[in-house]
Amino acid sequence: MTEVAHVGRRERNKQQTRDRLLSAARELLATRGTDATVEEIAERAEVSRATFFNYFPSKDDLVSTLYAELMGVFGRVVDSMLRRPVSTHDRVVGVFIDFAQSSMADPDYMRVVTGEIERLATASEGLSERSHLFTAQVRRLLEPGLEQGDLRTDHPVEFLAQMVAAIYLSTMRYWRIDPDLDITETFERAGRYAAESIVPR
Repeated sequence: MTEVAHVGRRERNKQQTRDRLLSAARELLATRGTDATVEEIAERAEVSRATFFNYFPSKDDLVSTLYAELMGVFGRVVDSMLRRPVSTHDRVVGVFIDFAQSSMADPDYMRVVTGEIERLATASEGLSERSHLFTAQVRRLLEPGLEQGDLRTDHPVEFLAQMVAAIYLSTMRYWRIDPDLDITETFERAGRYAAESIVPR
């Protein structure tokens, strides 16, 4: 076996182990919530506790990776909305509805992981960076509205993005703490409210 092939196989094995750890974490966060331990995640992934720490220095680092996954998904949703020949209003409503629909597929996991992300953000210096990353994606969603002429211009785009992001995140928080909240109706209503706040007066 050549050195290149050996390195390639080693890298694939490392990626597979990492993927198994993340998959195990998703499953256990959905069923056990924040009580899921490093040991349980490692066992579910069929690796040792030491192997877990070779990939993630702590459970919080693993959760941060899951956050990065969600941000990647949100970015792809924004890309999808930007490809559609629709109004900025409809794009904003669309990202809210998308969260509701995707969360319905695994609501327990989404509740836990978004709660953990918020806990980590408020307990560390990562709040500013994470907020900026999310707001930047929302801003990307809004900016074409300037050329389309369907985005209000009496406030900077950055401010409008911050306000839409705040509505999105606070709606997520209300859903997380109230299991009886109708996520589909609530997120669509919140999305329409957010969208109506950014159209020209």
